[in-house]
Amino acid sequence: MKSKSVMFSLTCITFIFGLFPELTVGDKIPEYEVIEEISRDIATPQKRSAAIGELSAIVKDSMQNTMLRQFAAEKLGELGAIEAKDMLKNLAESLDWGDSTRQLKRVTTLAYWKIRVVEEPNEPAQEELLIKLLKGGPPPHADVVPTWAADELANRGVKKALPAIIKSIRHMNPTERGEEHIRLCKTKIELLSTSASRQEALTKALATKDFTRYQRLKRWAIKELGKLGTQESRYTLIAYALELQSKCYDENGKWIGRKGDRLAAHASEFYHSIIKILENSGMTVAEVKATGLRPDKFFISP
Repeated sequence: MKSKSVMFSLTCITFIFGLFPELTVGDKIPEYEVIEEISRDIATPQKRSAAIGELSAIVKDSMQNTMLRQFAAEKLGELGAIEAKDMLKNLAESLDWGDSTRQLKRVTTLAYWKIRVVEEPNEPAQEELLIKLLKGGPPPHADVVPTWAADELANRGVKKALPAIIKSIRHMNPTERGEEHIRLCKTKIELLSTSASRQEALTKALATKDFTRYQRLKRWAIKELGKLGTQESRYTLIAYALELQSKCYDENGKWIGRKGDRLAAHASEFYHSIIKILENSGMTVAEVKATGLRPDKFFISP
C-alpha cells in the first residue's frame, strides 16, 4: 500500500501527542484516513480479523510511512486486538528512543498496554493493572502510559485510584499543567461517582465550569456521549450544540461570541464534533438540519 503525503511534520504530531495523549489527531490527515478506511467495516469476525491483519502488516513494515505505522498501531490498541499484542510488545521493545523512532515506540507501547488491560478477565482486574501502570509498570515503558492510565481510571470513575493518580501525575509533570490534569481527573471521578448514571454524569460535565485551558472536560463529555450511542445521549448532544449556536450567533447569523471567552474559542470544534457524531450515528444532513442545527451556516471558517 502506498501512503499519501502529509503536510504536518512528525515533530508537530509528536508535540500534540505528548501534550494530549487522550486525543486522536489526524481527522484531516491522509494517513489517518487510510487507517480508518481499513477498519471501517469490522462487523463480522472475519472482517475484523482481516482488518487487524492488514493493520499489523503496516505496523511491522519498516518501509512504510512512519505516521501510517503510528496510526495503524493506535487503531490496533483501540480495537483491543489481542492477535497483535505480542507483535506490538516485541516492536516496542526493539525500537530505540532516537528521533526517527521515538513516537512509534511510544504509540506501539501504549497500544500494547491498551490490549493488555482489555485482556484482563474483569473490571477489578483491569483497574488493578491500570493502577500498576501509573507507576510505570513492567516493560515495555513509555511516558504516555502512566498518563493514559490516569485518564482511563478517571474515565471509569475509580475513586480509590485518585491518590495514586495524583502522585503519578505530579511525578510525571510537576507543573501547573500537571495540576490542571489532576483537577480534570478529580472532576471526572466526582461526576461519575456521584451521578445515578454515566449519561447523567456526562450531561453534568457539559454544564460544569471547565477550568482547563483547552476545555478538556467538555471535549471528554462530548466524546463519551458519542460512545454511548443512545437516543438520550444524542438528544443531549443536540441540545448542547444548539446552546453553542445560540451563544455564539444571533438570529440573523451574526457572530456574537465574546472575544477571549474560552468556551467560544472552542465552540467551533465542539459543534463540528457533535455534527460528526450525529452523522456517524446514521442521521442524514436533512435530519440534522431538522433539529435546528445548521453546520452549513454556523461555525464556518472564513
